[in-house]
Amino acid sequence: MAPMGWSDLPSELLITIAGNLTEFTDRIRFRSVCSHWRSSFPSLSFLPLPTQQLPWLSLPSTTSSHFYSLSENRVYATPPPGIPDNSRLFGSASGWFLSLSGRNRHITISLINPFSGASIGLPSANPGSSLAYVGDDTLVWDRSDSVVVAACGTREGVFYCRLGDSAWSSIENQQFNTASSITFYDGKFYILQVDMCETTVLDGETLEQITVIAAPQLNTPVEAHLSVSSGELLLLVKSRWMYLFPDCDSQFYKVHCVELSDELVEWSEVNDIGNRALFVDNLHCFSVEVGDDSMLKRNCIYSAQSKTSGGSRNLSRSYSISIFDLGNGSCECIEGALSTFRAASSRGAVSVPSWAMLSLN
Repeated sequence: MAPMGWSDLPSELLITIAGNLTEFTDRIRFRSVCSHWRSSFPSLSFLPLPTQQLPWLSLPSTTSSHFYSLSENRVYATPPPGIPDNSRLFGSASGWFLSLSGRNRHITISLINPFSGASIGLPSANPGSSLAYVGDDTLVWDRSDSVVVAACGTREGVFYCRLGDSAWSSIENQQFNTASSITFYDGKFYILQVDMCETTVLDGETLEQITVIAAPQLNTPVEAHLSVSSGELLLLVKSRWMYLFPDCDSQFYKVHCVELSDELVEWSEVNDIGNRALFVDNLHCFSVEVGDDSMLKRNCIYSAQSKTSGGSRNLSRSYSISIFDLGNGSCECIEGALSTFRAASSRGAVSVPSWAMLSLN
């Protein structure tokens, strides 16, 4: 009788072993051992994700996409399968990325889940629309199960397409000028107007306007992003003074909150968001529940930034994550693998990092 090798293990045993792997990347490696191990569960969605998953950060580069795992404090130089070459990735809390390929008004757009390998083709940007002029630091978007809503944050217009459509359509609404934040929650799209900080709420299926939430009282120049969780709409306000005095200890973040169930919608500034952490980059924001055994810090804001350095022939981007404590206004940077990582960068490219949750759906 021939001895049993690793490739001869029964599928039932392999599934049991894989189910005990707590790191998502370990499951990807598990499926890469051999064809039998991979065929034992053809899709990673066969197994539920382990609890307390942390967001990942995509790190754009002119060579290939890189990813930073917050839980492992590790940069993956070889990206997960399913990422098109030379594509720009814009993450989301749903785990899907909006992938844009091409330049000069010839932009191919698709939805991809790099961790499951799933891909959904979307219509190309209409040459005359503002989506055709989107830059690496200007695209805001989110999706429901059937609709994708997107905007170029520096140009007028908000656009949508239903999965299977042949073209993008404009959302006709007099409220829309330039959108700085789009988020989907509980059957509704929330779209923030960058100039007035008003929030327009749309029905997630019909895209008809439900209401407009007026802006809170803001006294300083700001950048702002929306996040919705636990029945609350959060407005994260970032003062532009951060860019002028990056080493200053002044409080640069503020959070305004409104209860969506209240008939009379009134914003209030808060310095405690409970057992949640906010993850923000240049383009979007979402919240994550912080459990007792989580590596995350509650009531904190995890902000991702990028910076260009080097000469014309050796231009590179560096990335960093700061943790801002909303309660006491203190700020610290995450040290480790990300602090030493440098990505190749072409001149003029902004290459902003983008947070995303893991998803197998």
